[in-house]
Amino acid sequence: MHIEYRVNESDFVSASMLALRKRSSWSALDYYFPHIFCVLWLGGNVIQSYIYPDMEVDLLLTLGAFPIFMGLVVLRRRRLKQDYKKMKNLQLHQALDLDSNGLRLTTTAGVARSSWDMYSKFVEDKSSFVLYQKSDHGIVPIPKHHLTEPQIDELHSLLTARLPSK
Repeated sequence: MHIEYRVNESDFVSASMLALRKRSSWSALDYYFPHIFCVLWLGGNVIQSYIYPDMEVDLLLTLGAFPIFMGLVVLRRRRLKQDYKKMKNLQLHQALDLDSNGLRLTTTAGVARSSWDMYSKFVEDKSSFVLYQKSDHGIVPIPKHHLTEPQIDELHSLLTARLPSK
């Protein structure tokens, strides 16, 4: 199977968020931390208002979770965008050939060949496929918007046959 694509900044951020959400329980906790923080913050303030009904609920303290939540989410996205800018090889036009032996990635910088043993699993969502590398927790993002529907089906079946999905 032959695929040609270019990973742009939004593709990388989307694939990285998917990878963070699906890699492990700890990485999922890292992904959902801002949400958990906000729920605990608001829950603590609501419980306090029921325990001490004569005290006024500080609106600033109660609603202070939202700017913190937004700040954490924005900082994460900014960090991922900076990571993308550092990965110059990822920004090049890429030609990916998949076969029974493994993957062959061709860019203007060179050619890289890897076997299926280098990858632990794959995940997908509506916008991308993500291959997890075993050794260094790296990912290989494959955006779907460059693919046709038959290519998406063929890639899904090929990855399912070679790697476990989660």
